[in-house]
Amino acid sequence: MARLVKTAFEILPKSQRIPRHFSTSVHPVNLSYDEYLPKDPKTATGAPLLIMHGLFGSRQNWRGISKRLTQVLNPSRQIFSVDARNHGQSPHSPDHSYSHLAEDVRALIRSIPGAQRVALMGHSMGGRCMMCFALRYPELVESAVIVDISPFSSVHFAGSLDAMKDLLKTLQRISLDASLAPSVARKQVDEQISDIMPDKATRDFILLNLYKDESGFQWRFNIQGLLDNVETSIAQFPAEMLEGKFAGPTLFIGGADSQYINPKDLPRIQQSFPQARLEFVANAGHLVHVQKPNEFLDLVTNFLNT
Repeated sequence: MARLVKTAFEILPKSQRIPRHFSTSVHPVNLSYDEYLPKDPKTATGAPLLIMHGLFGSRQNWRGISKRLTQVLNPSRQIFSVDARNHGQSPHSPDHSYSHLAEDVRALIRSIPGAQRVALMGHSMGGRCMMCFALRYPELVESAVIVDISPFSSVHFAGSLDAMKDLLKTLQRISLDASLAPSVARKQVDEQISDIMPDKATRDFILLNLYKDESGFQWRFNIQGLLDNVETSIAQFPAEMLEGKFAGPTLFIGGADSQYINPKDLPRIQQSFPQARLEFVANAGHLVHVQKPNEFLDLVTNFLNT
């Protein structure tokens, strides 16, 4: 069973803000999330599992995996699939660094009754958030699964940093007639971004964020917020975080056809994540959990059940 928890859009009041280890300037927001429970919620005795999507994604991308995990994890766990800030139904903010994302996760953990330690899983941008959190708050983390990203990757979702900025600027400029059917509107956007983003599967992934309400067509992600932060914050992992260490079990999962994780980087990764191991899924790219869900699920289940 799955339970959708009411979304909170406000920034946390000053009295509830979480002190940071490395700075005092980050204010968390309340994340929107879905909570998934096993058939008998009383059996969910394992540490809660928090899942965060990648750039341009949302918690909906992890619905199938989350439901399956409630059936196969032993012991069972509460599973929280979250929308990162500036994505899905979580609050929009002009701030979007990995420190901000990590503090958002910390605030969510504080809201989970009885949570002492958690397991983490994140894809791409979400994976970097979870790495940042584990390095900052190792005492709160039981284990971590990092999906198709590393601290050292220089690959970008749109192929290059300039292409990423061009994509966001193009989406920002597109004006859609409110009378259009959603399918027609998506086709128009698809045509306008195809030169920047040649891969149709990736374009389709982005177009999942286009929706229509009473005022017309909207994007679920915050284009301006992402554009303002993509070069300075999103595109690179904060090097100072690698001075920390998370000594718990850590699994990196990569798509064998993806360039986001270089196996030669594993020794460098292990300097900050000593127990890190790396597994690749054959015939899968960056969206490994979408392209090969069964193989991906097997790796995650075997790791978390160990």
